[in-house]
Amino acid sequence: MPSEWNLYYPSWMIADGEPHRKVGELFEWFSVEFWSEEGLERTHERRRSAVPIADYNYQVLAEVAYLSEKACVIDFGLRAIRTPDLLSPECRQGDYVTGNVKIGLPLSTEMAPAEILTSLTHKWRVKRISADLTPYVSLPDAPRSFYRDKTQVRYREVDSTSDYGADAYILHCSEID
Repeated sequence: MPSEWNLYYPSWMIADGEPHRKVGELFEWFSVEFWSEEGLERTHERRRSAVPIADYNYQVLAEVAYLSEKACVIDFGLRAIRTPDLLSPECRQGDYVTGNVKIGLPLSTEMAPAEILTSLTHKWRVKRISADLTPYVSLPDAPRSFYRDKTQVRYREVDSTSDYGADAYILHCSEID
């Protein structure tokens, strides 16, 4: 498993009252969430792994540790929660899934039993911070809609999320036991 996790921390969360983060800081967060543009597919491979890939995403092999109509928790060496629509429809609790995910710190999570939610709490040490400077561009057929231009991905190392007015940050964190 990675010794450092790349946690997405959007600037809108800071605007909503969450604190700025700085290198060296220790903090506790109630959950980690995941999301995937392509979704996660069921696999017969039965192991957990998270391999860092481009743009601070991960290629994961994960166990579906919890599944309900409203929430799913996957375990790829770190437990993360999201809605079950990110899993292929044939997935059941105990199955394994694979795909590309981004992980981050949510403001809230889907509902799950207390023992599941407790297993999602982590203590972190911020090792580095990357400000996401990737531009947003408008869609040609919808000029009022903007999307992150993945052909121009770039980041800048900063000491604190207050140092640079980026749309999002990646907190490079190690988990504290």
